[in-house]
Amino acid sequence: MKQIKTIIFVILLGSLALLLWAKSGSRNGGLIRPLPEDTAAPAPTAAAQTDAPAEPQPGDTAPDPGSATPEPDAEPEYFLISMVGDCTLSASPDKLNWGIGFQMTVGDRYDYPFAKTVEFLNEDYLTIGNLECVLSDKKYSSIEQFSFLGKAAYAQILTGGSVEFVTLANNHTTDFGPAAYQDTTDALDAVGVSYAGENECYIYEREGGVKLGLYCLYNGLTGNAFSLLSADAQQKLVAQSKQMIDEAVETLRAQGAEYTIACLHMGTEGHYETTEVQVELCRYAIDAGFGSVYCTHAHRIQPAELYGNGIIFYGLGNWIFGGHTNPGNGKDPASYDTGIAQITLCRRGKQVTLDSYGFIPCSISSSLNLESGNPGPNSLNNYQPAPYLEGSEAWQRAMSIISGTYEGANYTVGNYWDILAAMGN
Repeated sequence: MKQIKTIIFVILLGSLALLLWAKSGSRNGGLIRPLPEDTAAPAPTAAAQTDAPAEPQPGDTAPDPGSATPEPDAEPEYFLISMVGDCTLSASPDKLNWGIGFQMTVGDRYDYPFAKTVEFLNEDYLTIGNLECVLSDKKYSSIEQFSFLGKAAYAQILTGGSVEFVTLANNHTTDFGPAAYQDTTDALDAVGVSYAGENECYIYEREGGVKLGLYCLYNGLTGNAFSLLSADAQQKLVAQSKQMIDEAVETLRAQGAEYTIACLHMGTEGHYETTEVQVELCRYAIDAGFGSVYCTHAHRIQPAELYGNGIIFYGLGNWIFGGHTNPGNGKDPASYDTGIAQITLCRRGKQVTLDSYGFIPCSISSSLNLESGNPGPNSLNNYQPAPYLEGSEAWQRAMSIISGTYEGANYTVGNYWDILAAMGN
């Protein structure tokens, strides 16, 4: 069992009541401090999107995802679940030998990328990540403009970071074809990291622990890919995705899942705002019966939302991002912002409910000033996330993104029509 080492007290910022926490004792026990009930929340800023997710209010209690009444005499058990964003454990093929690239920086130091954040993940019952690369020692080629092929041994980076489960349902795990995808799952199997791929379900359970149902879906729902479709094709894709979500939650229920999490890959790259279809499908997943939704793809963190009986993290951005030596190229002040999203589940008898939720603001690179967190044109990503100093300028900026009050501009990664035209030449 993972042991708890630290206690991080409740922190409030703006209109989002988020907790930074840890428990003393075993992972199945401890105390979560309640939110103050008399804290007023400011009104949303004029810059907020009209379709932006509603923000959790200070004083809100975590919603009950089930309808059963907890057994009054049952002792509560607590389970901490952590979620991090994109784990891209490789540079692009043309930069594998760069002295400042991922491979040359990390080398064989498999504990290096998580060295400054593993203390937060050692405390939990499960850590979830998005593995957005292929892991193989074979040589493959790809027609994709951006593709990432790390060596098989890099699966040990995940175990070194206490990551027990990764979603493979994204737009990069198939960049090198089915044989390379199989190599990736073999590498994960070899080190004991669990996973699920496109439209797949997985049951995660440890001895004496809660039975978690995990579902992973990409289905071409990312903002850029989705924008290439006709209106009719978009409508059909959304309808198909909803059917997949319905079938998944029924499958997980049939397998005895006590609590369910949907891992969805969607959003627009470089954007701090959600897309309309992103909000629609994430909320649909909660309405369908999922307890929480965890989103990736945008390479930027995005707001969180208490919705219905669950919580949605619309985007967790990059985490270990080998894909760029300086994300944002010094033009996007929030490009290094990331964090650890956490939920705590409470089990009383046979009832499992969402007890609390939180976010630990971090930088994707410990080389950045962890107070200001303002990257410049000469900043270098060292592929080692580190927590921002509590209350610092960078910490507050990251929390404002999660709360939906950030007013910074979106970052333009590239126009897909131009990319496709260039690939055709």
